[in-house]
Amino acid sequence: MKIEEKERGEITIKVDNVDDLWYLSNVISPGDLIFGFVYRKDTQSSDMQRAKKVERKKIRVGIEVKKLEFQDFSDRLRILGIIVRGPEDYLGTHQSINVGIGDEISILKEWSREEIKLLHEGVENSQRPQIYFLGLEHGLATLASLKSYGIQELTSLRKRGDEDDEFFGEILKVIKESRDEKCPLVILGPGFYKENFLRFAGEGLKNYIVVQASHGDMRGIYEVLKSGVLEKLLKEHRVAKEEKMIEELLQEIKKEGLYAYGKDEVENYLKMGAVDKLLVTDREFKNYREFLDLAIRTGAEVHIISTSHEAGKILQNLGGIAALLRFRTN
Repeated sequence: MKIEEKERGEITIKVDNVDDLWYLSNVISPGDLIFGFVYRKDTQSSDMQRAKKVERKKIRVGIEVKKLEFQDFSDRLRILGIIVRGPEDYLGTHQSINVGIGDEISILKEWSREEIKLLHEGVENSQRPQIYFLGLEHGLATLASLKSYGIQELTSLRKRGDEDDEFFGEILKVIKESRDEKCPLVILGPGFYKENFLRFAGEGLKNYIVVQASHGDMRGIYEVLKSGVLEKLLKEHRVAKEEKMIEELLQEIKKEGLYAYGKDEVENYLKMGAVDKLLVTDREFKNYREFLDLAIRTGAEVHIISTSHEAGKILQNLGGIAALLRFRTN
């Protein structure tokens, strides 16, 4: 992600990767003004006047946002709204702006501190190498990548014949097609099947580490992510931090310690200045803006947790909002 801050609350954003779309989906809200290029029917076209052919032209418009459409790990963010800036013929009409990798949009709004923090986090994230996982167990291979907001399964392969070498060759080909060698690869799974693959790959595979896991599929990847064995590699990664905070929350709940969850309980502790870390899911944080402001005023850290991975789903089941506390009242 690349950002350029302009005057009067306008920020221009260039989308570099899929992660950037997740960040955008969290900083754009209904009522914001978004500028981008769209294609519209040319109302002045002579062809249109003759009803022979409808010409479409590229124009830059500003739309007032009504709705966002974004699916996890999709390569497009759809912003729907009403044209309020642009050629007079189109003002007041419905329009969507589709944002993908390589696109640029401008956002005009009153920015909150947390939204600005998310944008700058997106910029920092773009500068880090992506992390890949290869889960292996007998006859099965799973390749996945770690995004800012979850783990995306890229492909799952099964051995079709009796020979491992043919299967290993297929796996190696997929890795080379999917991954830049600058990006680390974590190879995991039970037993020695992964070691057999590495002997086959030889010098054809670089920049990897090997980790033991109970399974060679997505279950194994989540197991390794939570185990702490990759702490040095993952210490700056958003998902690893979120998993760790939710695990800390669950431990506090288990021992009836320093925790709160649910709207009313969290609000009560925020007003007392007792919150150390405020945890809110990406589905809910736009509904809790006043809580985020109160947390910042009382010195609490604010963390937006993605619901695209296990930790975020756990928090969503707790009402979408929770807190780790400095102290707790009886």
